[in-house]
Amino acid sequence: MAEERALRADARRNRDAIVAAARSVFEHDEQIRFDDFAERAGVGVGTLYRHFPTREALAAAVYQDEVAALCERARDASRPAGERLAGFLRAFVDHVIEHVALARAFAALVSPATQAEGGSELERTVADLMASAAADGTIRDDVTPGAVMIALHGIGSAIDRPDWAMEARSVAELVIRGLEAP
Repeated sequence: MAEERALRADARRNRDAIVAAARSVFEHDEQIRFDDFAERAGVGVGTLYRHFPTREALAAAVYQDEVAALCERARDASRPAGERLAGFLRAFVDHVIEHVALARAFAALVSPATQAEGGSELERTVADLMASAAADGTIRDDVTPGAVMIALHGIGSAIDRPDWAMEARSVAELVIRGLEAP
């Protein structure tokens, strides 16, 4: 991440354009040659390879951006911690529901190590939200972030069920209600 912050403004714009183009390709489950990502982003092939030497590296960047965006939404300190936690859980489920093709692309292209890093970042976000909400008495303090993460992983693993989206939202609401302080 430090090297990304050090990019010149034009290099940052190019990188962002490539990631946005890739996100769209992965989101729509398009099968294109790696070099074609450059054309979609409006940059040269050399620029693509300078930022992302492989399709896997590009998918990892899209994945990391998605995780960061989800976690960033949870940091809005203007709302109470319990509301932020509930909002994060709902947003996570909605994101998974709305981006099934993207999730499938990540499963196929993103290394297990990078996925584990993303999972750790998501769990840290959940842990921080839960700690804040427990401290202000909004939620119980006897449930671990790991238990919540297992529920979230279960949602993601059930995408082939016929009523999956409705059931996924129901599970999120069940977790939210189950966390509420007595």
